[in-house]
Amino acid sequence: MPKPYFAGLLLATTMLVAACGGNGNGCCDPFEQSTVSKGTQSGDAQTGTVGQVLPLPLQVVVTTAGTPTPGITVNWSTTAGEGTLSPTSSVTDAAGVATSTWTLGTTAGAQTATATVTGATGSPVTFSASAVSGAAVALEDGGNNGQTGEVNTALTQPLVAIVTDGFGNAVAGVDVNWEATGATLSAATDVTDAAGVSAVTVTLGGTAGLVTITASSEGLEGSPVTFTAVATEATPSPATAAVTVQDNSFISVRNSTAAPAVDTVEVGGTVTWTWAPTASSPHNITSAGSASFTGRGTVTPPPVPDPYAVSFSAAGTYNYYCSIHGSPTTGMRGRIVVR
Repeated sequence: MPKPYFAGLLLATTMLVAACGGNGNGCCDPFEQSTVSKGTQSGDAQTGTVGQVLPLPLQVVVTTAGTPTPGITVNWSTTAGEGTLSPTSSVTDAAGVATSTWTLGTTAGAQTATATVTGATGSPVTFSASAVSGAAVALEDGGNNGQTGEVNTALTQPLVAIVTDGFGNAVAGVDVNWEATGATLSAATDVTDAAGVSAVTVTLGGTAGLVTITASSEGLEGSPVTFTAVATEATPSPATAAVTVQDNSFISVRNSTAAPAVDTVEVGGTVTWTWAPTASSPHNITSAGSASFTGRGTVTPPPVPDPYAVSFSAAGTYNYYCSIHGSPTTGMRGRIVVR
């Protein structure tokens, strides 16, 4: 075979190898596609504190025809949660592995990140993480400050204090201490719930005037938080009260309160529950607590049920609720104060 033929074949082979080696993907077969997937120590589904680095780096492995492929560029980014990846671009090592460190964003909840390899099967690879709140930092007024009520009655809305971390995320499980002058409270200490909320019910004392309530938690910014309320002289209790039964709520006709609907009547007074024409859900009136009355069983419109009336012969606080849409302390409920 002529020597020029071999020389030409050698030149063509050299050019093909040079072309494959220069594609930046470490693949010597231009027709073979790489695959990217999570590594054996992927760092997926971790839980960490907001604003902090996750303990394990994120890891992907790139293979070509089942063989680890070095020299592949992997781009890293966050897609939910506003965290950061470092580095934002890394190259696979001899084992085909690339890693990046994930610093979570400052908002508690689900966060996601991706690893992207251009043209690779399986790209992008998605990682998830759960960011939890940091240590408690601040105590804030959560609402219902500045209410007015009659002496010897409970304020219509509980006072609320909120505990947050350094980024404003709610912190659960923190003791909040409550104190009052001129009133009594449902609890001296209340632990924050999942929403960071501590709440107490305030019952005004027998003297009209300004009432001061404080919420405190040792070491927190903003502590103590001061709330005020005004106790007014009692007015004669009415002989009747009316409550509208709507889908998912009892509403006082007199003062529009709901959850709970709060009404006051004199001893011997009557409270009447009337179903709204638009109500279509099944409801009942279930008495709760030591001061009790005969409630009404479940009724389902249509037709609109007849009004239901109860006369109260003894002073006291009568709590009630719909067992389908509430409980004695949440949801569809009400309170009758008889005095």
